[in-house]
Amino acid sequence: MTADWNWRSREYTGRSDMYLQTEKQQRLWQETLSGLLESQGQGTLDILDVGTGPGFLALQFAQMGHQVTGLDLSPNMIEIATEKAAERQLNCTFLQGDAEALPFPDASFDVVANRHLLWTLPNPGRAIREWVRVLKPGGKLLIMDGDWTNRNLSQKQKMRIFMGHTLTFLTKGTIPWKGKGRGYDDMSHMLPFSGVEPGKVIALMEAAGIEELKEYDVQHLLAADAESFPLAYRLSFIDSHRRFIVAGYKHS
Repeated sequence: MTADWNWRSREYTGRSDMYLQTEKQQRLWQETLSGLLESQGQGTLDILDVGTGPGFLALQFAQMGHQVTGLDLSPNMIEIATEKAAERQLNCTFLQGDAEALPFPDASFDVVANRHLLWTLPNPGRAIREWVRVLKPGGKLLIMDGDWTNRNLSQKQKMRIFMGHTLTFLTKGTIPWKGKGRGYDDMSHMLPFSGVEPGKVIALMEAAGIEELKEYDVQHLLAADAESFPLAYRLSFIDSHRRFIVAGYKHS
Protein backbone atom coordinates (compact mmCIF):
# COMPACT_ATOMS: atom_id res chain seq x y z
CA MET A 1 0.00 0.00 0.00
CA THR A 2 2.84 2.43 0.82
CA ALA A 3 4.45 1.76 -2.57
CA ASP A 4 1.13 2.37 -4.33
CA TRP A 5 0.67 5.82 -2.78
CA ASN A 6 4.33 6.73 -3.31
CA TRP A 7 3.88 5.88 -6.99
CA ARG A 8 0.76 8.02 -7.44
CA SER A 9 1.76 10.88 -5.10
CA ARG A 10 2.53 13.50 -7.77
CA GLU A 11 -0.53 12.69 -9.89
CA TYR A 12 -2.75 12.77 -6.80
CA THR A 13 -1.21 16.09 -5.71
CA GLY A 14 -1.91 17.62 -9.11
CA ARG A 15 -5.59 16.74 -8.89
CA SER A 16 -5.83 17.75 -5.23
CA ASP A 17 -4.43 21.20 -6.03
CA MET A 18 -7.28 21.75 -8.50
CA TYR A 19 -9.69 22.06 -5.57
CA LEU A 20 -7.92 25.24 -4.41
CA GLN A 21 -6.93 26.89 -7.68
CA THR A 22 -9.36 29.84 -7.50
CA GLU A 23 -10.03 32.46 -4.81
CA LYS A 24 -13.64 31.28 -4.63
CA GLN A 25 -12.63 27.67 -3.93
CA GLN A 26 -10.15 28.78 -1.26
CA ARG A 27 -12.75 31.05 0.38
CA LEU A 28 -15.43 28.35 0.43
CA TRP A 29 -13.07 25.76 1.93
CA GLN A 30 -11.97 28.22 4.63
CA GLU A 31 -15.59 29.09 5.44
CA THR A 32 -16.61 25.42 5.52
CA LEU A 33 -13.75 24.38 7.82
CA SER A 34 -14.24 27.42 10.07
CA GLY A 35 -17.90 26.50 10.46
CA LEU A 36 -17.02 22.91 11.37
CA LEU A 37 -14.61 24.11 14.06
CA GLU A 38 -16.86 26.84 15.48
CA SER A 39 -18.07 24.66 18.35
CA GLN A 40 -14.48 24.07 19.54
CA GLY A 41 -13.96 27.70 20.57
CA GLN A 42 -11.97 30.61 19.21
CA GLY A 43 -8.46 29.69 20.40
CA THR A 44 -5.69 27.73 18.75
CA LEU A 45 -6.60 24.05 18.37
CA ASP A 46 -4.33 21.01 18.22
CA ILE A 47 -5.48 19.30 15.02
CA LEU A 48 -4.44 15.95 13.55
CA ASP A 49 -4.93 15.45 9.81
CA VAL A 50 -4.82 11.68 9.30
CA GLY A 51 -3.87 10.50 5.81
CA THR A 52 -2.81 14.05 5.03
CA GLY A 53 -1.51 13.21 1.54
CA PRO A 54 -0.06 16.42 0.07
CA GLY A 55 -1.39 18.34 3.09
CA PHE A 56 -4.72 19.55 1.70
CA LEU A 57 -6.53 19.86 5.04
CA ALA A 58 -3.44 20.39 7.18
CA LEU A 59 -2.40 23.49 5.26
CA GLN A 60 -5.93 24.89 5.40
CA PHE A 61 -6.09 24.46 9.17
CA ALA A 62 -2.61 25.92 9.62
CA GLN A 63 -3.58 28.93 7.53
CA MET A 64 -6.43 29.45 10.01
CA GLY A 65 -3.86 29.70 12.81
CA HIS A 66 -4.15 26.24 14.36
CA GLN A 67 -1.38 23.88 15.46
CA VAL A 68 -1.48 21.07 12.92
CA THR A 69 0.09 17.62 12.66
CA GLY A 70 -0.27 15.72 9.39
CA LEU A 71 0.32 11.97 9.21
CA ASP A 72 0.55 9.78 6.12
CA LEU A 73 1.75 6.28 5.23
CA SER A 74 3.63 7.51 2.15
CA PRO A 75 7.05 9.19 2.56
CA ASN A 76 6.56 10.86 -0.83
CA MET A 77 3.31 12.44 0.33
CA ILE A 78 5.00 13.69 3.51
CA GLU A 79 7.80 15.22 1.43
CA ILE A 80 5.29 17.03 -0.81
CA ALA A 81 3.26 18.31 2.16
CA THR A 82 6.42 19.55 3.90
CA GLU A 83 7.47 21.40 0.75
CA LYS A 84 4.07 23.06 0.46
CA ALA A 85 4.13 24.18 4.11
CA ALA A 86 7.61 25.65 3.70
CA GLU A 87 6.59 27.52 0.53
CA ARG A 88 3.64 29.10 2.38
CA GLN A 89 5.60 29.62 5.61
CA LEU A 90 3.04 27.63 7.58
CA ASN A 91 3.89 25.88 10.84
CA CYS A 92 2.90 22.24 10.32
CA THR A 93 4.46 19.01 11.53
CA PHE A 94 4.33 16.12 9.05
CA LEU A 95 5.07 12.54 10.09
CA GLN A 96 5.04 9.16 8.40
CA GLY A 97 2.69 6.75 10.15
CA ASP A 98 -0.21 4.33 9.97
CA ALA A 99 -3.77 5.69 10.24
CA GLU A 100 -4.80 2.45 11.96
CA ALA A 101 -2.03 2.61 14.60
CA LEU A 102 -1.33 6.22 15.50
CA PRO A 103 2.00 7.10 17.20
CA PHE A 104 0.37 9.48 19.70
CA PRO A 105 -0.75 9.19 23.35
CA ASP A 106 -4.40 9.10 24.33
CA ALA A 107 -6.26 12.44 24.35
CA SER A 108 -3.64 14.35 22.34
CA PHE A 109 -5.78 16.42 19.96
CA ASP A 110 -8.79 18.76 19.98
CA VAL A 111 -9.75 17.75 16.45
CA VAL A 112 -8.97 14.74 14.27
CA ALA A 113 -9.82 15.16 10.59
CA ASN A 114 -9.31 13.35 7.31
CA ARG A 115 -10.31 13.69 3.69
CA HIS A 116 -10.77 10.86 1.17
CA LEU A 117 -8.98 8.44 3.47
CA LEU A 118 -11.49 5.95 4.85
CA TRP A 119 -12.02 4.07 1.58
CA THR A 120 -8.25 3.36 1.36
CA LEU A 121 -8.03 1.54 4.70
CA PRO A 122 -8.04 -2.25 5.20
CA ASN A 123 -9.62 -1.89 8.68
CA PRO A 124 -11.76 1.28 8.79
CA GLY A 125 -13.40 0.40 12.12
CA ARG A 126 -10.03 -0.05 13.80
CA ALA A 127 -8.84 3.23 12.31
CA ILE A 128 -11.80 5.21 13.66
CA ARG A 129 -11.28 3.73 17.14
CA GLU A 130 -7.68 4.94 16.96
CA TRP A 131 -8.78 8.42 15.93
CA VAL A 132 -11.20 8.54 18.85
CA ARG A 133 -8.48 7.32 21.21
CA VAL A 134 -6.23 10.31 20.48
CA LEU A 135 -9.11 12.81 20.75
CA LYS A 136 -9.43 14.79 23.97
CA PRO A 137 -12.80 14.61 25.78
CA GLY A 138 -15.03 17.11 24.00
CA GLY A 139 -12.91 16.77 20.87
CA LYS A 140 -14.37 16.62 17.38
CA LEU A 141 -13.92 14.02 14.64
CA LEU A 142 -14.37 15.15 11.02
CA ILE A 143 -14.54 12.58 8.21
CA MET A 144 -14.76 13.75 4.61
CA ASP A 145 -15.28 11.07 1.98
CA GLY A 146 -17.48 9.82 -0.83
CA ASP A 147 -18.83 6.89 -2.77
CA TRP A 148 -16.41 6.56 -5.69
CA THR A 149 -18.06 3.49 -7.23
CA ASN A 150 -20.52 3.54 -10.11
CA ARG A 151 -23.07 1.31 -8.39
CA ASN A 152 -25.55 4.07 -7.45
CA LEU A 153 -25.14 6.17 -10.59
CA SER A 154 -27.69 6.70 -13.34
CA GLN A 155 -26.91 5.79 -16.93
CA LYS A 156 -26.59 9.50 -17.69
CA GLN A 157 -23.96 9.92 -14.97
CA LYS A 158 -22.08 6.83 -16.16
CA MET A 159 -22.05 8.23 -19.69
CA ARG A 160 -20.63 11.53 -18.40
CA ILE A 161 -17.83 9.64 -16.63
CA PHE A 162 -17.08 7.64 -19.80
CA MET A 163 -16.88 10.88 -21.79
CA GLY A 164 -14.59 12.41 -19.17
CA HIS A 165 -12.27 9.39 -19.24
CA THR A 166 -12.21 9.51 -23.04
CA LEU A 167 -11.29 13.21 -23.08
CA THR A 168 -8.59 12.62 -20.47
CA PHE A 169 -7.11 9.82 -22.52
CA LEU A 170 -7.18 11.90 -25.72
CA THR A 171 -5.48 14.89 -24.06
CA LYS A 172 -3.05 13.07 -21.75
CA GLY A 173 -2.57 9.76 -23.53
CA THR A 174 -3.58 7.92 -20.34
CA ILE A 175 -6.04 8.00 -17.46
CA PRO A 176 -3.73 8.56 -14.46
CA TRP A 177 -6.04 7.14 -11.80
CA LYS A 178 -6.78 3.96 -13.78
CA GLY A 179 -4.56 1.23 -15.18
CA LYS A 180 -3.68 -2.38 -14.51
CA GLY A 181 -1.93 -2.91 -11.18
CA ARG A 182 -1.84 0.77 -10.20
CA GLY A 183 -5.35 2.07 -10.78
CA TYR A 184 -7.69 3.11 -7.99
CA ASP A 185 -10.20 0.50 -9.16
CA ASP A 186 -7.62 -2.27 -8.68
CA MET A 187 -6.89 -1.06 -5.17
CA SER A 188 -10.52 -0.50 -4.16
CA HIS A 189 -11.47 -4.09 -5.00
CA MET A 190 -9.14 -5.27 -2.23
CA LEU A 191 -10.68 -3.00 0.43
CA PRO A 192 -13.89 -3.21 2.49
CA PHE A 193 -14.95 0.35 1.65
CA SER A 194 -14.54 0.52 -2.12
CA GLY A 195 -17.41 3.00 -1.90
CA VAL A 196 -18.05 4.88 1.34
CA GLU A 197 -21.61 5.81 2.22
CA PRO A 198 -22.56 8.22 5.05
CA GLY A 199 -24.62 5.59 6.85
CA LYS A 200 -21.64 3.24 7.11
CA VAL A 201 -19.42 6.03 8.41
CA ILE A 202 -21.98 7.10 11.00
CA ALA A 203 -22.39 3.50 12.22
CA LEU A 204 -18.62 3.08 12.69
CA MET A 205 -18.30 6.43 14.45
CA GLU A 206 -21.15 5.57 16.81
CA ALA A 207 -19.58 2.17 17.56
CA ALA A 208 -16.31 3.96 18.42
CA GLY A 209 -18.05 6.26 20.92
CA ILE A 210 -18.67 9.39 18.84
CA GLU A 211 -21.92 11.23 19.64
CA GLU A 212 -24.06 14.07 18.23
CA LEU A 213 -23.28 12.95 14.70
CA LYS A 214 -24.23 15.18 11.81
CA GLU A 215 -23.85 14.83 8.05
CA TYR A 216 -22.95 17.96 6.07
CA ASP A 217 -23.63 18.64 2.41
CA VAL A 218 -20.67 19.76 0.27
CA GLN A 219 -22.57 20.70 -2.87
CA HIS A 220 -21.38 24.32 -2.62
CA LEU A 221 -17.78 23.08 -2.86
CA LEU A 222 -18.58 20.90 -5.87
CA ALA A 223 -20.33 23.80 -7.60
CA ALA A 224 -17.22 25.95 -7.22
CA ASP A 225 -15.11 23.13 -8.64
CA ALA A 226 -17.43 22.84 -11.62
CA GLU A 227 -16.70 26.47 -12.50
CA SER A 228 -12.93 25.96 -12.58
CA PHE A 229 -12.19 22.32 -13.47
CA PRO A 230 -11.25 21.39 -17.05
CA LEU A 231 -14.11 19.76 -18.97
CA ALA A 232 -12.70 16.23 -18.68
CA TYR A 233 -12.52 16.46 -14.90
CA ARG A 234 -15.96 18.04 -14.63
CA LEU A 235 -17.40 15.11 -16.54
CA SER A 236 -15.44 12.51 -14.55
CA PHE A 237 -15.88 13.87 -11.03
CA ILE A 238 -18.30 16.75 -10.53
CA ASP A 239 -21.80 15.60 -9.57
CA SER A 240 -20.91 12.05 -10.55
CA HIS A 241 -20.04 10.68 -7.12
CA ARG A 242 -21.59 11.60 -3.81
CA ARG A 243 -19.28 13.36 -1.35
CA PHE A 244 -20.01 14.32 2.24
CA ILE A 245 -18.67 15.33 5.64
CA VAL A 246 -19.68 13.56 8.87
CA ALA A 247 -18.81 15.17 12.21
CA GLY A 248 -19.32 14.25 15.87
CA TYR A 249 -17.92 14.58 19.39
CA LYS A 250 -16.09 12.47 21.92
CA HIS A 251 -17.80 13.15 25.26
CA SER A 252 -15.82 10.89 27.56
